[in-house]
Amino acid sequence: MNTAAVNAIAELKQYYVEHFPSEASRVLQSLDDDQLRSETEGLAANTFEDVIDLIPPALAVSLFTEISQDVKQEFLVHAPPRLLLKVLLPVQPTTREEWFEDLQRSERIEIEHLLSFPTQSVASVMESSVGSIQIGMNVDEALDQIRVRSTENDSFAFVTDNSNCLVGRVTMQELALSHGLTPLRDLIARSEAPITVRVSENYDVVADLIGDSEIDALPVVDNEMKLVGVVRHEQLRDVVETHAQSDLQRMVGVSTEEHANSRGSLAVRHRLPWLFINLLTAFLAASVVGLFENLIAQFTALAVLLPIVAGQSGNAGSQAMAVAIRGLALREISLREWYKLSRKELFVGICNGVLIAIVCAIAVFVWSGQSIGLTIVISLSMVIALTIAGVSGLLVPMVLSRFGQDPATASSIILTTITDVVGFFVFLGIALLLAGLI
Repeated sequence: MNTAAVNAIAELKQYYVEHFPSEASRVLQSLDDDQLRSETEGLAANTFEDVIDLIPPALAVSLFTEISQDVKQEFLVHAPPRLLLKVLLPVQPTTREEWFEDLQRSERIEIEHLLSFPTQSVASVMESSVGSIQIGMNVDEALDQIRVRSTENDSFAFVTDNSNCLVGRVTMQELALSHGLTPLRDLIARSEAPITVRVSENYDVVADLIGDSEIDALPVVDNEMKLVGVVRHEQLRDVVETHAQSDLQRMVGVSTEEHANSRGSLAVRHRLPWLFINLLTAFLAASVVGLFENLIAQFTALAVLLPIVAGQSGNAGSQAMAVAIRGLALREISLREWYKLSRKELFVGICNGVLIAIVCAIAVFVWSGQSIGLTIVISLSMVIALTIAGVSGLLVPMVLSRFGQDPATASSIILTTITDVVGFFVFLGIALLLAGLI
């Protein structure tokens, strides 16, 4: 077959996967491992990501293991965090090391950080070898797929939709006793929604679920409810034991990190260095105000309005920071997405800044006795300060996380410094430029 024909077939496959994901998912899952590898060979990187997204976790790991190193590298560099977790979490660290050999140091560090879940997280006990069947099947089709794909003697199978999102579970007994043409939808309609856990959640969540219900396995899902693995009964038992041991450790204060039950001296040791840093940053912000001492003495109204700009920019930055820290903790985002996320925060900052500036301008115009100069200064300052604060609120925790620091601890201090310094400098700088109008 000539090159043109090969390329044409590859383009047709890409079109099929991108525009008919439901049918593509069903076809892909019906293929054996060799056929799947053959049919996905030569696909564009973004289409290969779609394929990984559409197939069950165990099949995704199997396919990823067999593809060429070049395709692996392309996937590792560009795939979103949840797909990286899907194919990397279940494999041994030594295997990952082989896959990471050709990555740049920065790319490797970023992926390793993405995989660095706490030792007491669901990720550390999850398996990818979970049986799943599609909700569009009937009982006979589901049993056929289970015979081909199942690697465990499970008494159940999870049911997913065409996007690999978890919608329910059925027992083998239900399948065996149902008529062969019965749609899985009918079986799911009669069953309760499955209890799930997130891959980033703590052992405590799993232990509580075990205590509250009798379950032999917990499906593990990502933030889009897509099935990524399962925690089985054996692991659940180990989790309960570990949970009990950690409770004993907390009772005697055996911990290397501060938590709610830590000794006061430990809390002081953890917190005091950051308070000193915060003191230095406060002096930095004060020094910015000092640069405009004469201007403030000349226009005392600026001293009244200054906290408003700093306060609003601080709140805007804190909002973006909270979303970023949550995204990092749940592995929704990574540093490689900084540009896309920064554009979003830039848009949000401008929109919020303009709307806040309008309200603020009206209030200042009335309060100042219809001073056009003060109204323009506060309006421009709000837009610029809130925009910079939003982008900073996103980037600060991402950069700290990239360098191995805890963003929840350090972000607020650094962000407060940035928002104060920027807010003061922007407001007083614009006031200096427009002093003739004030």
